[in-house]
Amino acid sequence: MEELVIQATNRPQTGSAECRRLRRRGLLPGTIYGHGTLRNITLNAHDFNQLLHRLHAEHAVVKCKVDKDNFDVLIKDVQRHTVTHNIIHVDFMVVDLDEVVTVAIPVEIVGEADGVKNQGGVLELLRRDVEVRCKARDIPRAITVDVSGLRVHDVLCVRDLPALAGIEYHLDGETPIVTVAAPTVHEEKVPGAEVAAPEEPEVITARKPAEEEEAGAEKGEKKE
Repeated sequence: MEELVIQATNRPQTGSAECRRLRRRGLLPGTIYGHGTLRNITLNAHDFNQLLHRLHAEHAVVKCKVDKDNFDVLIKDVQRHTVTHNIIHVDFMVVDLDEVVTVAIPVEIVGEADGVKNQGGVLELLRRDVEVRCKARDIPRAITVDVSGLRVHDVLCVRDLPALAGIEYHLDGETPIVTVAAPTVHEEKVPGAEVAAPEEPEVITARKPAEEEEAGAEKGEKKE
């Protein structure tokens, strides 16, 4: 496996104002800790973004050169701006390559689900990463999941993920990873199907004979 290296320098000054100043110059503040080491460092932001692009993941072991010192480090935490999503800080954890660590590994989907291709279903990725335990040197780039055999309503869980040498999935086997949802059915309205309800006819009540006589008597009195 190709060794990936990131260059850094010691950062003597700390604080929010100093970090903002560094970012304006295209630099990235960071920290290295673990195994008796604690250092504030500065990275080139462009170089670090290029490194992540090559890794396709934010949690991986790389070689970090800080001035004249070399460290095997796990990219432990990548902090991003809440609005721009630009990286604003990175934490590296020093590791022994034979040390067992727990990290989140991205899920990589391959193939076209049968339920999507032939049944009109929709593929839904329920988890974008899964936690694994393994030696630092054995951290995989991604967990590849072939969804070709999935039909509508099928669910692929952690127990169905591929077995990898030295890799232990750190999630319950029943945890769902991906499924094929049934297609959404839209009811089409037929033109003219909605007919306005007929107006209720006016009800005319017939007068009783006695009521007619009283009405006639009242008219007669008015004439007098």
